[in-house]
Amino acid sequence: MTTPITDIVQQAKVDVSAYEVTLTDGKFGPVPDALTTRLVALVADGAGLAVLHGAGSLLAAHGLDIADETHAAAVRDYFEAIFREFSAEVDFSKYTPVVMGYDQVASMDVDGFNKNTRFTPNSDHTDSREFLTTKCVHFDAATTFIGNVYGPYTNISGGLPIVCDTRAYCAANGVDPADLVELMPHSYNVAVKEEHTAEILAGYSLALDVDLGADMVMVVLNNEVAGGLAHAGTTPSLTDPAKPGKRPLRHIELQFEDGENLNTWYRHYRLPIPEVHVTVPDVDTPDHDRYHLGVGAVPAAQS
Repeated sequence: MTTPITDIVQQAKVDVSAYEVTLTDGKFGPVPDALTTRLVALVADGAGLAVLHGAGSLLAAHGLDIADETHAAAVRDYFEAIFREFSAEVDFSKYTPVVMGYDQVASMDVDGFNKNTRFTPNSDHTDSREFLTTKCVHFDAATTFIGNVYGPYTNISGGLPIVCDTRAYCAANGVDPADLVELMPHSYNVAVKEEHTAEILAGYSLALDVDLGADMVMVVLNNEVAGGLAHAGTTPSLTDPAKPGKRPLRHIELQFEDGENLNTWYRHYRLPIPEVHVTVPDVDTPDHDRYHLGVGAVPAAQS
């Protein structure tokens, strides 16, 4: 019997302010061993999800303010350090169905509201391209674990992380994971096929209702198509259309030395090697509608 997505999310919460950490020269560290152990238990050995929160409280305990960009950056770096410590404790070969030569953790800060015009976390083997962070239910390509850091937002409504239990959906409906996904023409990521999306969003997904103006979260996922969880995001909008908005995100993933690992991963899921367009589709076009399928319609559950 599978665990409902509401229970998975509830059990995945980790309040980082509850773990004692030192602030030295504007940096938090080292990462407490107990916090790393907790992430391994939740993400690698458990249901495949951790939702780290409590950044605002952690900063306040040290006399800092999340509204200060320098202070928020310190927590963002701390979240990344937590992911790196988690990664150092995990044998990746146990969680990927193909041999992958993961040898590093890569991260990139992106604009979560406007279009990113030059984006790639791995310029040695993927082309720089335009990129939108909000998109349909998907998996990031060829990285069995990911971390996404959200916030703090300024003048933004929506833009909430969505977690999708595609693993339970496949088990309940007899779907081979390789038949679940297809290439996204404007991204190296892979999208859940349109025929599966509505049921996954309706019965196997949850939008995290978190106050990303007063807090930051890091969502750490088992991101493998076979056995992991997919993700998406609700559509962000300006709370006050007359004022500018900011939705900072940091994406953290596993990386490898060359593109052959990427090709091996696509071939395993019976997908062709993508020829990615370097520009994203315009609004109100069929390609844009497909790329954002469902993300405006998911209600946020209380978290």
